[in-house]
Amino acid sequence: MIGWIVLVIVLALAGYFFGRSRGRKLAQQQAEPSSQRLREAWQEGYEAANDYLRRTGQLTHAPPGELGRVPLQESSGADASNIAGAPSAQPPVIGVPQQANPASRPETQAKPVKVLTKRERELRNINITLYVAALMIVAAGALFLSFALPPVAKLVAFFLLAVAFYLGGLITYAVKPSLRPAGAAFAGTGLALLPLCAIATYNTLNISGPSTWLIFSVIGTVAVGYATVKLKSRVLSWVAVLILVSTGLASATTMQRGVLNYMLVLLLLSVVLMLLAVRSKKIQDSIFFQAILGTAQLLPAFVVVLSLILFESLRSRDYFWIFALLTAQLLLTLRLLSNLRLLRFFAARLTFLLMVLAACNYLALSNTTTALIFAFVFGLQAVAVLFYSEGYRKRMPLTRGHLQIERSVLWGLALVSVVIACFFANETTSTVLRLLVLPIFALLCLPGLLRVAKAEVVVISALPLVVLVGREQHGWQPLVLFVLAIIGLSLAHHRADGLFRQICGHVRWALLLITAGVLGGAIHESFPALSTGSELGARLITVLLVLQILWVIVLLNSNLASDGVKRIHTLWRIAASVVIAIGIVGYLQFSVIAARGTYDRLDYLTLNSLPWFVITLSITTLLVILSGWRLHSPEHQSGRTAQSIKVVEASALLVLYALSFERDAWVFALVIGTGALAHLLVHVRRSNDQNWKIIYASLAQVLFSSMMWWFARSMEFDIHGRFALLLVSLSIPQLTRLLINIRQHKPLRQELRWVAIGLLIGIPVAVLGYGWLAGWADRGVILLAAVCIGTHGCAAFIAERTGLAHRAQYYLFAPIMAIIVVITVQASVMSDQSGWLRSRWWNEQVAAVLLLVMALLAIAAEWRWRSQRHISSAIALAIFLPALVTGWWQNETWWAVAANAILAVALTLLVITRKSAWYALGSVIMLTATLVQAVIKLRDGDSLRVLDSMDISWALIATGAVLYLLAMAHGRMKEPAPDYPPANYRHADPLGAASRIYFAGMLLALLIAGALAHVDGVASWSIIGGAVLIFGVGVLVCFFELPDWAKAYMVDGLIVLGAVLALSSYSRISGKPEFSSIMAYCCLAAVVLVIWRNLKAHPSLERAYLIAGSIAANMTLFAALAESNTIAQIIGLLFFGCLIAWGLKLGQRLFIWWGAIALTLSVMWFLRELVFLWLVLIGLGLIIAAVYKLVKVDRAGPSTAQPPVDQSAANLPSAPRLPWGQPAQHPAQGPDSSKDSGAQDPEQR
Repeated sequence: MIGWIVLVIVLALAGYFFGRSRGRKLAQQQAEPSSQRLREAWQEGYEAANDYLRRTGQLTHAPPGELGRVPLQESSGADASNIAGAPSAQPPVIGVPQQANPASRPETQAKPVKVLTKRERELRNINITLYVAALMIVAAGALFLSFALPPVAKLVAFFLLAVAFYLGGLITYAVKPSLRPAGAAFAGTGLALLPLCAIATYNTLNISGPSTWLIFSVIGTVAVGYATVKLKSRVLSWVAVLILVSTGLASATTMQRGVLNYMLVLLLLSVVLMLLAVRSKKIQDSIFFQAILGTAQLLPAFVVVLSLILFESLRSRDYFWIFALLTAQLLLTLRLLSNLRLLRFFAARLTFLLMVLAACNYLALSNTTTALIFAFVFGLQAVAVLFYSEGYRKRMPLTRGHLQIERSVLWGLALVSVVIACFFANETTSTVLRLLVLPIFALLCLPGLLRVAKAEVVVISALPLVVLVGREQHGWQPLVLFVLAIIGLSLAHHRADGLFRQICGHVRWALLLITAGVLGGAIHESFPALSTGSELGARLITVLLVLQILWVIVLLNSNLASDGVKRIHTLWRIAASVVIAIGIVGYLQFSVIAARGTYDRLDYLTLNSLPWFVITLSITTLLVILSGWRLHSPEHQSGRTAQSIKVVEASALLVLYALSFERDAWVFALVIGTGALAHLLVHVRRSNDQNWKIIYASLAQVLFSSMMWWFARSMEFDIHGRFALLLVSLSIPQLTRLLINIRQHKPLRQELRWVAIGLLIGIPVAVLGYGWLAGWADRGVILLAAVCIGTHGCAAFIAERTGLAHRAQYYLFAPIMAIIVVITVQASVMSDQSGWLRSRWWNEQVAAVLLLVMALLAIAAEWRWRSQRHISSAIALAIFLPALVTGWWQNETWWAVAANAILAVALTLLVITRKSAWYALGSVIMLTATLVQAVIKLRDGDSLRVLDSMDISWALIATGAVLYLLAMAHGRMKEPAPDYPPANYRHADPLGAASRIYFAGMLLALLIAGALAHVDGVASWSIIGGAVLIFGVGVLVCFFELPDWAKAYMVDGLIVLGAVLALSSYSRISGKPEFSSIMAYCCLAAVVLVIWRNLKAHPSLERAYLIAGSIAANMTLFAALAESNTIAQIIGLLFFGCLIAWGLKLGQRLFIWWGAIALTLSVMWFLRELVFLWLVLIGLGLIIAAVYKLVKVDRAGPSTAQPPVDQSAANLPSAPRLPWGQPAQHPAQGPDSSKDSGAQDPEQR
């Protein structure tokens, strides 16, 4: 039923839009453009005559540039009778030479603009009025339907509305030609309401759906047919055809008879007639055939729609005949019609596929057989397109790119069909499918492979993979297709060239690896004595062995050292081999770990997983090293490719070395690590790139340290001893190198500098990892790490202070953090189960004192060495980091308050030493935090908590007082007043700029204090006091912080701020008022602002405040209606009454109309029970007024459209008037009287 409703709605919308478009077309057809066309013709002749006279020198009345610019609008008042008999206004003057046309005044022809006559404008307005009246009556009907009336009464009213629109539109169209667009629109609206009437009838009356459909289809057929005759519309005729189809369907549904057979007979007749027309030119040219052909083109669409509607009742045999006839009909239209050939051809192919599907369903074929049939159908189509591409492209508007896309889609569909067939195949059909059917299907790719077609290469590559879908046993069966695919790819690789040849080689290489996996599975399944355990392991080992063989073949190639595309692709293949080999080796390591201690071990070719892991990892490592030696050549030391090779080589060695850590063969990791270490050391000596020297040296250090770690672990050292040994192995060699450079007074080389930086960063990261792995950290190990970091940082600073200048100070970050770690670790409670230092040296208070002393010493150093910038960053870190650590560590004690105070003092000092006012921002923040935390601590120690909610407010008030003293001390009130600091770091007057920041911080602190007291306060005095404090801050901001241009609006801001604070205070003390009361209060505030700006004679702001107050008054009235607030209603009405008076005083129509409309709507709301009657009366009044105006327009007769006079050109000489522009002359009048009459034309206009 939902489908029928959608169909009815679509037909209704089509009827509406048809009526609208038909009305517009008829309005254009019924217009009288004959006079306009005659005027344009006269204009063109007149301009041509002027051009001729200028060329022959026979016209000297006006400059040449102005003769052709006679406005077309001057002739709009004449008709054809005046044109036919009008004499020439002035005889031509002959013999007077013409002045030369200057080149600087090109002629430009103005485009004529159509000017509506008075009658046309009035008719347009009448049409608009009728539209509005109709819409109002529709709205009245909708309101009427919403009334509490019986459903039948509403239904009758809806019918009457549809009939009124339909008949009114037809009558209007027939009686008044000038209102035909409106009449057509009314009729279309009535037709569009018919489906809605049907839906309303079905939902209201006890009538079945088919009967309702039939009744309204018949009514619609009659109505649309009659409208078609009256409106003479071709579009309505097609709509009538559609409604006839609907009537037929409704009849069939009502009588329980199918109409599909009738449509099929029509389709069969059209096919027979088309066959005769193809063979007979006489039949093809007959009128009957042309008429039938136009209808026959719609039959497929009708049949498809009916088939979809009757989907549940049709059988596969019915669909077979349906799609067979549709295919034949569409193919015949390709011979008879030249339009939409490609669309028809693809539609015929689609219906053919649907016919095949219906036939398979009728024959009860299995899913596998059906999918295979479709696979061969798609594949044969792709082969046909390949063979007959030239003829196909000539007959259809297709390019070679389109043919390639079509072939790709066909092969893709064929592959999908093969996947479906394999998925649904059972054991028996699977064997036949893999050994016979699919190899035959693969032969369809042979023509494309011989022509090196990309689609066939993709298909032959993907087909063996598709065979693996749904495989349960007999792993050797897919090998047939894999062999065929490899042979086909080899054939394409041999015939291809360029990039596609390389792609074919890569795909063949990938298929060889997959074939190896299938072969491994087959061996595992067929020879259980040689392979036990996991089948996946057997597959992967076979793949890895074949991969290593192919890898060796690639390394034996003599073209690796040469440049070109082939070398790049070879490198990519080697990189892929590395990745695949590492992945398989990782899986073997996982299988070794998983099978440890169990009997479920992987055994393949008489070897278990551990020997295979050792063998494959050793061979892979050797191949990586050989690849590096083979690919590194003197001419390829630099460049992007060489860099990539080095990255892959180093990464692969590291990953393989990481995989070699096996507990059952711990010596194997040392062997692999030794080989990789030797290879890296050789690269250090051979490499010419300084960066890579550093990288290789770092990797060598990592390998050496990790080997020591692994050795210590294998010797059963505990985690703490192992990590301590690791730290020593890292620090002592690098520290020795630094001391040698210091003794020899040599700056560090680039690689040593990077190694030093790496150690300073890597040791803390290693300590964190050690703590995470061990679960807890030993105090001695952490102190050893801190000593190593601090010593290494000091040595690096001494070695680099001459070479890096101020950048060497960053090395001092390490000893500073090391000292902090030593202080905090010795005060921390740690495990005493093992380690060298099992008890702490001091408690938290001593540690806090030491950290704060460290910060104070750093502040003294800042003042002492304030002129030395090469250690400024280190001193800053020594100031802030201990204080921050203390504040975070002892956040609930007075030590945190002291730390914050030290930070505030330090930031205040930095304003002077660093000559930057921006540090004052930090000083403000830290001072605020200090005082707030101090107040909180005091309250925590006091048993009397009288002002709990005001603690923060008092602290902020104290902060504001201190900041005021700082601002005054830094010169805030000196003359001239200092400015805020610019965006740069250092400033010429840092103290003055800082004073502005301190003063602004004071204002912000007081503002927040007032806001907290106002918002969070409980007592009335705190709420009011907070509001007063906020207002006071606003006054201070207005007097001290506002720029000069903004001080003119200071009072406005204070009025708004005071109003908001007063409302907020009232809400906090007495309760939240209603929304209407708030809006009324806003109206009163806006009135105050208007009065203020009126006194200051500022019209623009006064107008803005009036608009804002009017909006608030509107919201007041709306909210008062919902909340029944009488006082707010009175305030709103009084405001709008005053607004009308104020608008009259100012002469502003906007406010007059605004107030009038608001008052009128308010009155109408109070009388809202009569809205239906109001709408009806207004609509009838508009219709009566429109009819009355139409009668007057018809009695007045036609009029002309004349443009307004350009007063600036009144005194200029004008060109002769055109014949239709001459006024009507009495026979007794002469040319002078005509000129006089013409001179009065503008006044008459």
